[in-house]
Amino acid sequence: MTAVNQQLILLQQYREKSYVSSILAEEAFSYYVFIKNIINIPLIITNSAMVVINSTITDDNLLKILNIILNASTGLILSLISNFKIHENINQFNTIRIKFTKISHQIDNMLMDDSKINNDIIKSIVEDYDAVIEAFDVIYPTHIKRRIKKQYEGKLSLPSVLQAEIVEICNKGTNCCIVTENP
Repeated sequence: MTAVNQQLILLQQYREKSYVSSILAEEAFSYYVFIKNIINIPLIITNSAMVVINSTITDDNLLKILNIILNASTGLILSLISNFKIHENINQFNTIRIKFTKISHQIDNMLMDDSKINNDIIKSIVEDYDAVIEAFDVIYPTHIKRRIKKQYEGKLSLPSVLQAEIVEICNKGTNCCIVTENP
């Protein structure tokens, strides 16, 4: 196999890894947007109930108790959103998706005119790909990783985040399962 063929194969592998990484990030982005929307529903209902209660109830003691309960519920919901970093995950996964898509398109453009491919260009692509991975400290939801791995395994080159085997170790007699990832 010639050096040019090896370069083309390497570029195609990185294009596939970038493509799959982009899909993985898009799925994680959609998942966190869905979670945010689900969490926002009780927040909207709680705030709407507070408006109705404040305008209809005239008993000050009952109004005070109901406002405390509704305000505590609102605070709890906002704490959950903050604690699970929903908005940060949404932003990070969207940014990752865009960056991997750009790398994939950049490689597509290079493969259209393979006469310009050299070691420096390949090194640049690998460095760009690695920089995207290193820049973000995110954890993809396990169910999304499993689904994407099952969908593309054996068809495309998978990114390293999908290369690990996901193994469940269940203790007999309990409902406790430990999920570990083994390379």
